[in-house]
Order: sequence, then structure tokens, then C-alpha cells
Amino acid sequence: MHNQDNINNEPTTKSNGQIIKVVLIDDHEIVRQGLATMLQKEPDIRLVGDAPDSVSGLDIIEKTNPDVVLLDVQLGNTDIDGFTLAKKIKNKYPDKMVIMLTGFDSELYLTEAVRSKVDGFILKEHPRLILACAIRMAYSGISIWDTKILYRALTNISRSKENIETTPLVHEKFGVDLSEKEKIILHLLAKGYSNKDIGHKLEYTPSTVKKYVYNCMKKLGVSNRTQLAILANNNGLK
Repeated sequence: MHNQDNINNEPTTKSNGQIIKVVLIDDHEIVRQGLATMLQKEPDIRLVGDAPDSVSGLDIIEKTNPDVVLLDVQLGNTDIDGFTLAKKIKNKYPDKMVIMLTGFDSELYLTEAVRSKVDGFILKEHPRLILACAIRMAYSGISIWDTKILYRALTNISRSKENIETTPLVHEKFGVDLSEKEKIILHLLAKGYSNKDIGHKLEYTPSTVKKYVYNCMKKLGVSNRTQLAILANNNGLK
């Protein structure tokens, strides 16, 4: 975890004197370093701190009081994902603007970002000017969403509200391929339980929970825990 106040030079202020304070939470150090370098070139934006995980992220937010939080969707070194952390941030600090960052062109992620009531969702591949624009827009109270996948996400949300028979193939997989224990795991994932919480509730070891989660991912054709939780939630297992 880093507090950037003693690292960056004082930026030149805009004509109105406003500086947008930003905190970055991402589990990849190279990403944090790259984004920090990019933001240094923006005179009205100051990166006041960065963190690799949820615990240190909440701590740096408390210490630096940022205007905008840039938050990675996937936090591989913690029990909770970026969406769960976003909800924690918005609940504790409702005045903070949260922008989700991801390297994956996934409508599932954007759908969950909408449900998490964050203030924006953009791909990491975008250039510096787009990122800076997103920060300024969020600071001004305007949400920004990646239009490449927004339509697919809205379609996903609409379908999730339709009758359960509209997704028979998914439910066929749930009914045929998954064991009862795996269905219980999916149910808890859809309710927002972390692996640690699932282990406590079911009295499973961490390795056992991970095994069931991995089996569910493999059977349902998703690549990570977040997609699995969204799939379970979208298909009535919550």
C-alpha cells in the first residue's frame, strides 16, 4: 500500500483550483505503477494512494479521503472480489465515486457493476485521456460506461428478469451436471458469500471450498469466481 503524497510533485491546479484526489486498488503492482505514471501527467488529478487488496484499500480510503476510487474487478489476493468491495465502499462512503476497471471485455462484469451501483466501468486498455476523462466525469457526478459492452450488459439484465424457462440450457446444467453440494455452493456465491464465509457456514476447509468452486466453474463454462457468482445470481439461485 502506498500513499502518494510524498512521491508525486504537486500538480498544477485548474483555473478553479480544484484537484481530484484518486485512490487505486488493484492486485497487480505493474498495473498500479502504470496507472500512477499515466495520472501524473494530468494537472488536475492527484493519485493520493494505491493498494493491492480490500483491507489496505479501505484503510487508504479512510486515511486519504479521495474523491474517486479506481477499483479492479478481480482481486486475486483477497477473499472478496471488486464488486463486493465496491458495495462496501459505497455503503461506508456514499460520497465516494467508484469506477470499476477490468482487462476483460465481459458483459457479465458490466452487468454486475450496474447492480453494484458504481459510478463507471471502463476497460484498462483505454488510453490515458479516456481514463482521465472518466475520472473527471465521475467527480462531476456523471457515470461513464464502456459502450462496447453496454448494450450486451443491458440485454443480460433484461433477460435475467424474464421467466426462468427462457434459460433452459443453463438450468439443465444446474440440474443435471451439478451435485447437491455444488448447488449449495452456487447458492451461497449468489448471495455474496466469500470462500471463507462458505467454509465457516458449511464447515469445509478452504481447499474443499476452492475445489467445489473450481468444479462449478469448469462445468458451467466460466473462467473465474466472479462470473460464476453472476451466473448463479442471474439464474435464480440467490
